[in-house]
Amino acid sequence: MSDPTPVAVIGAGSWGTALAVLLARNEVATTLWGRSAAAIVEMATTRTNARYLPDLPFPDGLQLSSALETTVRDAGTVLVVVPSHAFAETLDQIAPWVAPGVGIVWATKGFDPASGRFLHELVAERFPAHPAAVVTGPSFAHEVARGLPTR
Repeated sequence: MSDPTPVAVIGAGSWGTALAVLLARNEVATTLWGRSAAAIVEMATTRTNARYLPDLPFPDGLQLSSALETTVRDAGTVLVVVPSHAFAETLDQIAPWVAPGVGIVWATKGFDPASGRFLHELVAERFPAHPAAVVTGPSFAHEVARGLPTR
């Protein structure tokens, strides 16, 4: 049985791709967003992320998108997986389309390099009435995507 809350994974690097694959494998309606339309078309065609996880096929249920507005607007949870230097800008970009009550989750390490602030402070500032969570731990993208244990 699939999870009725669709998840938008924002960031199609190795960690974002691994988390999107894991969610989709567990029957969560998942859309992986990437900023490069050409890269998303290639991933949709090959059903893999050749740049970051070339030997990991995508589950059938994983959707791909380069349309940020649609991806975020249709989500029940937004999982932001971008480098810390792009985190604040990404939050600003998605803010107009995040519906009330949608959870904001991030799997980004570090601080905001522009301000030195913790990332949770940026989320609380931009999304004060939204549930928020952070995914922490080792980012062994290859192992997580394959369902293997990580240390």
